[in-house]
Amino acid sequence: MPNVAAPVRRNLWGIRLHYFICIGGGGFLIPFVSLFFRRQGLSGTEIGLLSTMNAVAALLAAPLWGRWSDRAASRRRVLQVALVATALTVMALSQQRVFGWMALVVSVQALAGAGAEPLSDTLALDVTRGASQHGFGSVRVWGSLGWALIVSLGGWLVERTSLFVGFAGYAASLAVSALILELVNPAPSPARSEAAVPRTSMWSVARGLMQDPGLVGLAVALMVVWLSSDGLMRFEAIFLDQLGAGESLIGLSNATAAVVELPAMFWADRLVKRLGPGPVLQAGLVLDALARGLVLAWPAVPAIFVRQAVAGMSFSFYSVAVVVFVSTHAPARQSATALAFYAVTLRSLIQILGGPLNGLAFDAFGAYWLYAIGLGGNVLGWLALRFTMANHNDRRFFHV
Repeated sequence: MPNVAAPVRRNLWGIRLHYFICIGGGGFLIPFVSLFFRRQGLSGTEIGLLSTMNAVAALLAAPLWGRWSDRAASRRRVLQVALVATALTVMALSQQRVFGWMALVVSVQALAGAGAEPLSDTLALDVTRGASQHGFGSVRVWGSLGWALIVSLGGWLVERTSLFVGFAGYAASLAVSALILELVNPAPSPARSEAAVPRTSMWSVARGLMQDPGLVGLAVALMVVWLSSDGLMRFEAIFLDQLGAGESLIGLSNATAAVVELPAMFWADRLVKRLGPGPVLQAGLVLDALARGLVLAWPAVPAIFVRQAVAGMSFSFYSVAVVVFVSTHAPARQSATALAFYAVTLRSLIQILGGPLNGLAFDAFGAYWLYAIGLGGNVLGWLALRFTMANHNDRRFFHV
């Protein structure tokens, strides 16, 4: 038995460290990248256009990454390629000062990085299938732990040095996480052999996803929520800056969300097993809507810290529920492709529209009213899930 348990433990610790460093490393840069663009003289509309270009590239690339992973002998190798390529583009972006060159590099970065999230999640599901006592949330929580520890350090370093440190820290984290994946090598299931993987087109996979009413409702809800929340996620750091918070406080606010995610990921695992992913996702949307209402009533730094704390719980519910629901409802042997459609392709479609619109809204009304838009979107997303999953018992689908 020790010979069987040892590889399982190695895979678990390898994927945990990957999430810790890959997601945590984003804390060096992601909360501050809008400040970088703003300090290069870009308007809110131009920042929104960069988001659109990023989304177009990711829209094209994500399904290709997913199909490559579903057909490859090793998901790990495909993911390592995506991580190293993304690290190189992050460093290239740090050297850009002209909008046109920024747009080009951001687009290439999206092509490289579109596969990282769905491939990481699919690899984590492969690992946890070999360790039935460990759910996806117990792995994903290590990303939250890494973010909580690194985002505060990132804010402190950026405030005392320059934003270049944030770019360098993130790129190095991506490269290190690619090396750590050498520890992860879950045994492939017979269904993933080259002969067993169906040679269906990406559009056939999409049509298969749309035949499930629960997946249709999930797609509608996520599109509404992402469209209404895109501006808030992009410009909240600027709003905090306008309220007098420096980079250290901006980093600390993001760490607040991640600290809450540490216990919430485990709680989300238990709730998904007991209730199913649909109700858990609905609860997360309601909680996040209430927190955005608090900032509308009290537009101050402490209120944003409270919102971030609630967002940590909401994000935990979302992370576990969506991955479990999509991966178990997907057409046979197409889990990575399905996750790529939901995690990247749909999100990119919304960013194509939402980037310019939210940039215009920021320029016209300021960041405060983006909280109202986000609140309304969460309510509409909750209604979409409520109606489409009202008679949809998904508790039987948590076994992945």
